[in-house]
Amino acid sequence: MSRLTAFSLFAALASAGPLSSSAAAPVELPPPSPFDERAMVNDQLGKVSGTGFFTDSSGLIYTLASLVGDGLGLKVIQGDRELSARLLAKDPRSGIALIKVDEVESTPFLLKGDCRDLRPSSGLVLVGFPYEHDVSPSFGLVGGFDLQLKGKFFTTTHIRANIPVQRGQGGSPVLNLDGEVVGVLVSSFEEGAGCYVLPIRAAEKVRHDYVRFGDVRHGWAGVTVRELPLSVQGSRVAIDLVDPTGPAASKFHTGDVILQVGEIEVHHPEDALDASFFLTAELPVDVRIARDGEIRTIPFLPGQHPSGRKSDLQALGPTSLTSP
Repeated sequence: MSRLTAFSLFAALASAGPLSSSAAAPVELPPPSPFDERAMVNDQLGKVSGTGFFTDSSGLIYTLASLVGDGLGLKVIQGDRELSARLLAKDPRSGIALIKVDEVESTPFLLKGDCRDLRPSSGLVLVGFPYEHDVSPSFGLVGGFDLQLKGKFFTTTHIRANIPVQRGQGGSPVLNLDGEVVGVLVSSFEEGAGCYVLPIRAAEKVRHDYVRFGDVRHGWAGVTVRELPLSVQGSRVAIDLVDPTGPAASKFHTGDVILQVGEIEVHHPEDALDASFFLTAELPVDVRIARDGEIRTIPFLPGQHPSGRKSDLQALGPTSLTSP
């Protein structure tokens, strides 16, 4: 598939099809496009509206978990055709849901960019459906990268964008200036003057888990960390406590300095939090540490989060981007 620029994308948004679901009452999703779809849901709380987009040629769509409810009777309407869709997975840690249109052989989709290439002042384009309006582009810049808001930690670092947003745009794709999707709009702040964007690699973690295992499997190490006053091998993150019943008990010790987890280099405690988000239960990962003056690479198998464990980490709530 050829590379789409931000400008050619708008031309591609010509054909559309709404999505509907009967989670509590009939749910309508007004006209999406091959790349971008709008979702409106009627439930006992009233009407809510959001956006989604195709992420591969099989009809797989990213949208917000809060929008789809239980996903019963989910429909995508394209022109005069009404296509059935189904809920594959909802992930409360990222706030993302995966739904799928089955009655198609192939769907157009957005190419994915590397969100790690973004810097403050990088240009962004948001393409979504404001409530009761047609698909609309919005332009802005990366303002920064945040791990917490108002004292609450996110599950992973989010992109803070100075793009004004409206109700109904939650779940929209956020593109770089090459037309590649680099994130998913999950929340507004400052009364819609800006927004938070989940990096696409975090959404892809959810999708990859589903493809491998049929569900989302966030991993658990069973350690807490502390910040060191001075860096060791470029890292200031040391293991503080090891849960004796956790999967890390036989592998790691208090005082081990974490240098890298999988592909993620660890320099600060924020990096360790990001790395923990990308752990998948029962999927091996190499962890590089410094211990007793030596650098070691330890193969590690994360466990499943203990049953009933409540995480202190919060997915950003998209309620400010849904229609009343």
